[in-house]
Amino acid sequence: MNIEKINKLIIISSPSGAGKTTLCKLLLKKMKNIDLSISYTSRNKRLNEINGKDYYFVTKTQFENLKKNNFFIETAKNFNNFYGSPFKNIRKSEKNKCHLLFDIDWKGARKIRRNYDKKNILDFFILPPSRVELKRRLIKRGRDNKKEINLRLSYAIDEMKHYNEYKYVLINENVQKTVNDIKKIIKYHELISSQNIMLDDKLKKIINSH
Repeated sequence: MNIEKINKLIIISSPSGAGKTTLCKLLLKKMKNIDLSISYTSRNKRLNEINGKDYYFVTKTQFENLKKNNFFIETAKNFNNFYGSPFKNIRKSEKNKCHLLFDIDWKGARKIRRNYDKKNILDFFILPPSRVELKRRLIKRGRDNKKEINLRLSYAIDEMKHYNEYKYVLINENVQKTVNDIKKIIKYHELISSQNIMLDDKLKKIINSH
């Protein structure tokens, strides 16, 4: 019997403005057995961001050197900035016996699926309630000008076409409800995995005792 592990690689993806980062922060508060996979990025640090907590901020040259040295599981380039998830995060979460949460896009999710057993991956795609609401959220963030908002919106529409690559697709109308739904799904998989491990152990004992 091929047993899945209790600790999962949890992927949460969404188009820009659908609330993925907020959901990830809430999930980390609600579930103590989840570590966040902190990405490396070449983009500039925003005012409220902390190096080593939100991202590891590096230069483009540093990023490219790390990439050459096979430091990352996956990398992506968005809006002329590089992002990457380091292998060391997986080793650390396994040591801590924690799930590992990835806040990444569909391209990164594909690379993780390619490198790891699908049984140990829980992937969620988060959709906004509507296109109008998505645009409203992008404007509300107040970080971009009109041209950038339209660019992000068209990019978001393209990203949404990849929702069917994910096991779970959730529409984020209410952030508390969505985070509770994600938590329930994770808890369900924890239960199934621990039951399978227990069953496997019991079956071995029964079969091998003859």
